[in-house]
Amino acid sequence: MKSVILIIPYLGKWPLWFDAHLVSIAQNPSINWLFITDCEIPNEFPQNVRFVTTSLESLKTKINNVLGMDVPLSPRKLCDLRPAYGELFQEYISGYDFWGFCDVDIIWGNIRRYVTETILSNYDIFSSRKEAIAGHFTILRNNAAINSLYLSIPAYKEMLSIDKLMRMDEEAFTVLLNNDEMRLKYRIWWEDYLMNNDNGKAHQEYYLDKWLWKDGKMLELKNGKPINEVMYLHFINWKRRMKCSEIKYQDQPQQFYISYTGMHYKKHSDFTKTLNEFRNLFDGYNVREYRRIKKKKIKSFWKRIKQKIKDL
Repeated sequence: MKSVILIIPYLGKWPLWFDAHLVSIAQNPSINWLFITDCEIPNEFPQNVRFVTTSLESLKTKINNVLGMDVPLSPRKLCDLRPAYGELFQEYISGYDFWGFCDVDIIWGNIRRYVTETILSNYDIFSSRKEAIAGHFTILRNNAAINSLYLSIPAYKEMLSIDKLMRMDEEAFTVLLNNDEMRLKYRIWWEDYLMNNDNGKAHQEYYLDKWLWKDGKMLELKNGKPINEVMYLHFINWKRRMKCSEIKYQDQPQQFYISYTGMHYKKHSDFTKTLNEFRNLFDGYNVREYRRIKKKKIKSFWKRIKQKIKDL
């Protein structure tokens, strides 16, 4: 079986759902995770997880030494460095067939159901987004040519030398790979969306009891019954609204629900879910996004009008 290690430099404080994240990792024993962190190491964690203790300054020194440049490192800026992880952390991935990067605002399903041995034998790069590199899950063959691909990203030094997040992992890396020459040179599997939304957008409405993690599977529910299984749930727009998680790694739970308010063992009452659906009609995520986009368009319109008046 082809070996895989996912690299996650994570600085700051573990999120409240981290135990649930570890529970889902434990159900993928043939995949390995490497956390490079200044967070407190959990007392209990899966055998397929390794923690390497560091600090922001130590990590910055290491990165700058490998790249030969000064990167204004921050926890967020680490995302821009993802295409370079194969070189930056080579001492930890030697011997692995594939290395990759991913996010922590995720509950994993059965990864090997989607990242099959056949795919790993026939492809060099695997992404969970269709026709694009996914910052939340991409793996790459561990060899010198692919590990140094980031050097071919146009203006990569300029993008890494500024504080602003440039989305190199998803946008610039995708542009580099998405052409006939690269497709002939490197075999890329990015045929479908494998996360919680079939259009690749992880943002979703403020649902209650919408997702169920059960026995290593990530299941989408409708009226309390499974209608779909995905490789993982990426709850990017829920994480700031989550207030609690009942899940403890040491309890080794067999199942739990994921709602926009948190992670829990019992379903919400029908009354609570009905009330939440009613609230979403007036102040749900989709409504808020509509208002935000509309406000942005109005602001842009008035900006253009003012510029035209100024140019008269």
